[in-house]
Amino acid sequence: MNNNLKYVATNMTMLFWVNEMITGAKLKKQGKTEKEIRALSQDEDLFQAGSENFRKKAASGVISRLRTLDEFTTELLCNCNIETAKQITIYSILKSDLLFFDFVNELYKEKIILKDYKITDADIAIFINRKQEQIEKIASWRESTIRRLKNNYISYLSEAGFIKKQKNYLEIIKPVIDKTFAEHLKEIGEEIYLEIMTVYI
Repeated sequence: MNNNLKYVATNMTMLFWVNEMITGAKLKKQGKTEKEIRALSQDEDLFQAGSENFRKKAASGVISRLRTLDEFTTELLCNCNIETAKQITIYSILKSDLLFFDFVNELYKEKIILKDYKITDADIAIFINRKQEQIEKIASWRESTIRRLKNNYISYLSEAGFIKKQKNYLEIIKPVIDKTFAEHLKEIGEEIYLEIMTVYI
């Protein structure tokens, strides 16, 4: 885990972007620089983001997540199936957003450990309140910021297949992590992310 990672609210405007991550990884493999990827996003709407402002956000979001991936994982992202690509995208968000890391580690993972496969609004409220008490920066964020982050975190996990939205709760779906991806994380000493995603020990 990156000990220099700070609490930021960047992801309140960022989508999951799994297909965009695949596109970005392939461009990196072709030798495109971050500057060139940004230009393609801006000039050709590479990530189909629509408005000029959102094209910039999409490029920045994808690039920042791709930066967390080593060469092997970037190569895997270019050639894997969509389910593995979703797992790699979750991994990249865990590595670039400390609050999301805490959300999955302290709420999602703990629920699996307790064999309680339901996440309720009350569970999320307790998590957020605890973070606001612990972290001054989070306490300073507007309620609208917290709400948008919460909604996006739920969306990320849902799109990745880690949870399923039910009427009154979120059902946890413990994922089966791709074997090649899992073995690589163990080889590079990042078992912590396996443990967080699937309570791997």
